[in-house]
Amino acid sequence: MAQTQTPPAAPDKLAPGDGFFLLVVYLATFVAAFNENIVNVALPELCQDLAIGTDTGQWLITGYMVVASIMTASTGFLSRRFSTRGLFFTAVAALVAGELLCLVAPSYGMLLPCRLIQAVGSGILFPLMMNVVLACAPKPRLGLFLAVGTACITLGPALGPVLSGLADTLFGWRAIFVLPGVASLILGLLGLKAVRTVNVPEKVSLDVASLVLMACGLTVLVLGIGSVTSNPALGVALLVVAVVLLALFARRQFALETPLLNLRPFFNGAFWPAVLFTMVAMMMSFSLSVLLPLYYEGAFATTSFVAGLLILPAVAVNAGTSVWGGRIMDASGEWPLLPAGFALVLGALVVMVAMAEGGAGLVAVTLLTVAVYAGVGFVMSPSQTAGLRRLAPGEDQGGTAIINTSVMIAASIGSSLFVGVMTAATGSATSGGASEAAATATGFGAAMTVAAAFALAGLVGAFFYARAMSASRVTAAAKPSDTKGPSGR
Repeated sequence: MAQTQTPPAAPDKLAPGDGFFLLVVYLATFVAAFNENIVNVALPELCQDLAIGTDTGQWLITGYMVVASIMTASTGFLSRRFSTRGLFFTAVAALVAGELLCLVAPSYGMLLPCRLIQAVGSGILFPLMMNVVLACAPKPRLGLFLAVGTACITLGPALGPVLSGLADTLFGWRAIFVLPGVASLILGLLGLKAVRTVNVPEKVSLDVASLVLMACGLTVLVLGIGSVTSNPALGVALLVVAVVLLALFARRQFALETPLLNLRPFFNGAFWPAVLFTMVAMMMSFSLSVLLPLYYEGAFATTSFVAGLLILPAVAVNAGTSVWGGRIMDASGEWPLLPAGFALVLGALVVMVAMAEGGAGLVAVTLLTVAVYAGVGFVMSPSQTAGLRRLAPGEDQGGTAIINTSVMIAASIGSSLFVGVMTAATGSATSGGASEAAATATGFGAAMTVAAAFALAGLVGAFFYARAMSASRVTAAAKPSDTKGPSGR
C-alpha cells in the first residue's frame, strides 16, 4: 500500500529566502488569475475577426475554466509525483507557450487549444501556491499568508478586463496576450533563484479512469449549468449526467490506494462547510467581475475600459478586507467574522437588486459593489483557513486540492449561471418592449436576486458553523492537554 506523504510541520517563522520564494509564487498566482478574464472584453472583436459566433467564442472562457478545474483537481496527485520546482516551471512554461501561440494563432481552431494550454498553467499554480504557503508560512500567521494568496487570486481576474481592455482598444485583441506572457517569462527567470522544493516526490501512478470521469463530469456540469436558463430540459438532463459521472469519480477515489483527488477530508465535519462557504464567496466575486462590465456597458453605455476601471475600487477594498480578515481569523477565529461577512454581502445585494430595478445611478452601484467585495474578503480566505487548520496531519495536500478545485468549479458554474439568468431576463424584457438600458438593468437585477439567495444560504450556514467552531475552541482552551486531534492544530 502506498505510503501517505506527511508534509513538514509548519514553521514558527520564515526561513531565510522564503520571503522571496513566497513573493515569486504569489506573483505567479496573480498572473495566472489575471489570465482568466483577459478574453472577456475582447470577445466581440475576436469573434468578428475570426468569423465565429459568440456561443462558440465563449469556450475560450468556459473551456479555460474547465481545464483549469481539472488540473487543479489533479494537483493532489501531481504534488505527490513531482517536485515543487518541477511543477512551478511546468506551469510557467505552459503560460508562456500558451500566450505566445495565442498571439500568432491564425484561426479559432488553433486559438482554442492554445488558450487551454494556458489553463494548464493556471490550474497548477493555484494549489501550488497554497501548498507552498502551508509549508513555509509561520503557523501563528497562517491566516494572514493565506489571505495574501487569496487577494492575489481575487485581484487578478478583476484587473484582467481593465488592462486587457486597454490593450484591445489600443492594439487589437491579440495584444491581450502580451502582458501575461512577458510577466510569466520574467517570473520563470526569478523562479530559477527563488523556488525550492517543499515536498518529497513519490512514485505514484496516475489513474486514467479517474481523470476521464472527472474531466467529463466537470465539462458536462458546466454545460448543464449554462443551458438551464436557455433550454431547461437539456440543462437538467446534462446535470443528471454530470452528477452520475462525478458520483462514479468520487466512488472510485475511495477505492484507490492512491486517488487522483483525495476526498477523505470531506469526512471532517469542520472542513466541508468551509469549502461550501469558500465556493459561495468565489461565485460572488468572480461572477460580478463578469456581470458588471455587461451591466455598465448595457445600462450606462460605458466603454469596456471604463467598466473595468469601475470595478477597481471594489477589488482594492477586497484585497484589504482579505488581509484584515486573515488577521482577525488568526486572532479570534470564525465568530463573528464569517456570518458578518455574509451579512454584508447579502445586505449589499438586496439593496442592489432594489436599486437596479428602480434605475440605480452609476455611483450607487459602484459603492454597493464595494460592499459586496468587502464582505467576500471577510469570508473567502478565513473560510479556507478554518477548513485547512482543522484537518489531521497529512491531509493538508488533499484539503488544498479540494478547496482549489472547488473554487475553480464555483467560478465556472457561478459565471455560467448568473450570465445565463441575466441573458434570459434581459431578453424577456427586450421582447416586452423595454429599452436596452432598462432590459439590461432588469437582467442584472434578476442575476443579483439569485446571488442574494446564495448569500442568504451562506449566512445561515456560517452562523451555525462559526458558533460551533467558537464553542469547540473554548472547549479546547479549557483542556490544554488535549491538543493532538484535528481541531488542535
